[in-house]
Amino acid sequence: MSNEKTKCQKPDQLKDTPEKCSPEQIRKCHGDQKNHPCAPKPKKKCSKK
Repeated sequence: MSNEKTKCQKPDQLKDTPEKCSPEQIRKCHGDQKNHPCAPKPKKKCSKK
């Protein structure tokens, strides 16, 4: 099992990596959550002025 799949809260239902879950798969596993809890949070880009 890859390291990415072990981060999933429900690995038995994971088809690929958590980042590639469809909105339908997220709803099926986690209900009506706004964001996917298993996927890593996007890094914020620093803006240089």
